[in-house]
Amino acid sequence: MNRLHAELRRVFGDPPESPRAVMRVQVANGQGLEAGRTEADRIVDAGADFVVFDSDVRSSAALAALGAVLDLDAVGVIGTTPYDGWHAQVVEVRDLLRTTREHLFEPDALADDPVLGRVTGLLHQLAVRRTPVLLGGGTTAAIGAVLAQRMLPGAEQRWLAGSQPLDQAGRLALTAVGLTPLLDLGLAEGSADLAVGLVRTGLEQLGA
Repeated sequence: MNRLHAELRRVFGDPPESPRAVMRVQVANGQGLEAGRTEADRIVDAGADFVVFDSDVRSSAALAALGAVLDLDAVGVIGTTPYDGWHAQVVEVRDLLRTTREHLFEPDALADDPVLGRVTGLLHQLAVRRTPVLLGGGTTAAIGAVLAQRMLPGAEQRWLAGSQPLDQAGRLALTAVGLTPLLDLGLAEGSADLAVGLVRTGLEQLGA
């Protein structure tokens, strides 16, 4: 519990302030970076002081953006464990990397994909608004965190990683932003709810 308490103090302050209003955001589609920022402002202005955030979308554009930032090839990002469509996605990410690497120092351009842009914009603006975020185990959520951190160094101080992503790209992304998941149970669904429960219990123990 010592690490959990340290993480909670990092995100919620010391002494920590227990969130009163929790907002859940699940991103399945997107309208880009600015739309994500605007959405984040609406969420905070509506009174949310803790956001549980995830995206199950796993686009080749997001994987290519991560490869560019971490200087990895397609297989280095995706991994060697085969799945349905693995070969086609490796080829697609490899092709995208040829142009994506040109924007290595332009995080706005790296987030050009509509879904990745929305995810990145949300995380960036929530950090600007100093609103704590619990990331689920989705790959695009983790990659968006990488880009948002490049836009706003230190943004990760407002984030918790709820669970360990199941795929290599998500794990690489969380490591890149310096986040250690609270849970590593191999769950594809429901892990965010478990992590929220862990956060609430930890805050109660701290007397929040």
